[in-house]
Amino acid sequence: MAKVSTPLEIKLFDALKRIAAYETPERLHRNAEKAYGIDGAEAIEYAYENVLEEAKRATKGVRIHRAALSRGEGRK
Repeated sequence: MAKVSTPLEIKLFDALKRIAAYETPERLHRNAEKAYGIDGAEAIEYAYENVLEEAKRATKGVRIHRAALSRGEGRK
């Protein structure tokens, strides 16, 4: 039987899929001027800020029980 994903799992998965679709730093640096009208370093800085915002939105309101963290649950 297929496992049913929780809303949290779906939210986190969606955020990771969006982050994984970001351009690589090399590609951003190479194509930033043509694609976005900014230099490569600035494009990489914006992309970094976007990744942080994606992570913050995905984890907003998520609470992990301290006992689970101390036991290392969820970490591999």
